[in-house]
Amino acid sequence: MYRFEELDEITRKWMLEEFLNEERSENPYRSPRLSPLGLKVFPMEMEKAIREGNEETLARALSNPAYWKSSETYRRGGKEYIRRINPTKAAEFLAYTEFNTWYVRGFARRLIEEGEEYCQVYRAAPAWQPRDECLKHEDQIYEVIKVYEGHRARYWPPPGNPNAFSIPVGTNCHHSIRRVR
Repeated sequence: MYRFEELDEITRKWMLEEFLNEERSENPYRSPRLSPLGLKVFPMEMEKAIREGNEETLARALSNPAYWKSSETYRRGGKEYIRRINPTKAAEFLAYTEFNTWYVRGFARRLIEEGEEYCQVYRAAPAWQPRDECLKHEDQIYEVIKVYEGHRARYWPPPGNPNAFSIPVGTNCHHSIRRVR
């Protein structure tokens, strides 16, 4: 479970506003692992989690196998492979990443509105195997506007910019932001 230090009604308000703005855009983020039914259900479940839940309630809501494709293709070493999708793990992966993404975006917006200039990156949940690209940001202090503007810049819309600054840095990143102490 993630530790979101200021997941309160004010932060949820900004999370929701930012989420709904993206939903109204031409190209809101959707996981390519979701089935057609999952693509339809995801925004409703995400909104519900922002309003009254967390990453755990979102994971449970998305764990229905009908929401997921049965398999996916991926590339490694120049070869293409197919692997089965585990709906429970896929739901956790998406829910944890997305809820944290919207927490960071909403909390950054809140800090901007409150006149804060800086924020600090922290590990909001333990990681089984921390990624190097995440570790370099741990405990670092950044301008809030840079965090806000870096929303999904590394991977969305495709192809993204893998060198862009973004917190979280991508899927399965366990870093979030807090006020500078």
